[in-house]
Amino acid sequence: MKRSLLIVTLICGVILTGLIATDVQAFEVLTKEDFTQKIVMKEHLIKTADNGIILLDASGTMNDPYLDTEMSRYEVLIKSLKERGEYFPDLGHKMGLYVYTPWKPVYPVQPYNREKFAEALASLPDKASGPTLLQSGLRELESVLKNLSGRTVVFVITDGTYMDMAGKPPGAIAKALAEKYNVCFCVISTADDAASMKVLENIASVNFCARVIPFEAFISRPEYNTGMLYVVSAKATVETTTETKLAGVKVDNILFDFDKAEIRPEMSGELDVLAEFMQGHPAAYVVLAGYACNKGSEEYNLGLSLKRTDIVADYLASNHNISSDRIVRLWFGQLNPVADNSTEEGRRLNRRVELAVGGL
Repeated sequence: MKRSLLIVTLICGVILTGLIATDVQAFEVLTKEDFTQKIVMKEHLIKTADNGIILLDASGTMNDPYLDTEMSRYEVLIKSLKERGEYFPDLGHKMGLYVYTPWKPVYPVQPYNREKFAEALASLPDKASGPTLLQSGLRELESVLKNLSGRTVVFVITDGTYMDMAGKPPGAIAKALAEKYNVCFCVISTADDAASMKVLENIASVNFCARVIPFEAFISRPEYNTGMLYVVSAKATVETTTETKLAGVKVDNILFDFDKAEIRPEMSGELDVLAEFMQGHPAAYVVLAGYACNKGSEEYNLGLSLKRTDIVADYLASNHNISSDRIVRLWFGQLNPVADNSTEEGRRLNRRVELAVGGL
């Protein structure tokens, strides 16, 4: 491997003033400061979904303590949503926020407005209470989805328990919705037993874009929700501040053969150096963004990009013992090409997994 392909910047505690202009790949770890200082313009970003809906679990189980924060899961979740809402970019998304324990519109789906969304979050009760009504919430969701166009990402915060044992299980309801509407379920899991985890896995199996994310990972890695709604355009140039980063690493895209999800031998060296960097920086985490060219159906390519993301993550875990909580997995199919899909060379470059390091 040519080490010149790897750019490692060590600031070593010296704070540099000004900005560094960098050509970024389609996924870049962007900080709150990058947005609030208006370094990232909306022209740099593209939507990966048209609508975002949050189904919020406000049942009594959310009052369980969260790690050693002296806050409950519910309090941490609301705090996180408020902070992220402060710099969520205006890209024309429609957004909605609903409590489903029981069902209550908090911010009915509408064009995203930062101030109104903040007011909706502030209107939520200070403490969670109520029953777990996951099936009822998913059934109510259809009344929202039927009025939407484009792709909708539904973030479902749940522990996987439900009360209506005689009705259809949550996975069956989610599957029917996914077959009828262009919807992607992102399940934020607070499950703490095998049976509940199985319920959530069933929801995540309804199509290739669905997934389960542990609650702790969702709170600590904002890319899990921003990456579901937008990414940096493959052709954008973004200026990023250096004040928030003590070290940085950039690795070339991991490229794949047509219709394959195996790591080519010449690509493994890139991952070995990345892993070495992460081992030397325990706070670092890596974001993987998988893509495909446009040969084949959109759904097939979405699944293929998922496989490519998984094989890179598995390589880092099995060969270098990088724990799963330090790997953010995202996949986008044929979206956001870096090159022209009408040429063989362009398609070769688009069959990729991009890597970005955060937490530095």
